[in-house]
Amino acid sequence: MSRRIATLALLAAVALPLAVGCQFLVFKICVKNDTTYFLDEVAIKSSGEPTYPPASLKDISPGGSDVVGGIGAGAYDVRASFDIADNVVCESVVELTGVEIENSNLCITYEQQPVEFGKSTCDEEIYATLDYVI
Repeated sequence: MSRRIATLALLAAVALPLAVGCQFLVFKICVKNDTTYFLDEVAIKSSGEPTYPPASLKDISPGGSDVVGGIGAGAYDVRASFDIADNVVCESVVELTGVEIENSNLCITYEQQPVEFGKSTCDEEIYATLDYVI
């Protein structure tokens, strides 16, 4: 009898969350700041949402990193705002749109690179690379 109860309890523990739409797959987004500027905040929203919620991560120093968890599978927009007080960098905000998270964690690395001379009024730009990790 106790074996039957244990089997039913296990079945209920698996079937009930599936029936109510509970997500078993929850992912993390790590953010690495490989620039020489402070990363003031990183905000994450589901793609298509009109506005960003309050920042998920704040105050990541140059060379630092941080992680936000509890991200379900789907498409997301990610906005990073850097503390840039001069005109050396073209844009202080980097926005990634439609970033897909399906079956692995995501690591976003922000770096800076020089802009081709004569092509812009600024000297550097910040860009992001995406790496999917298990």
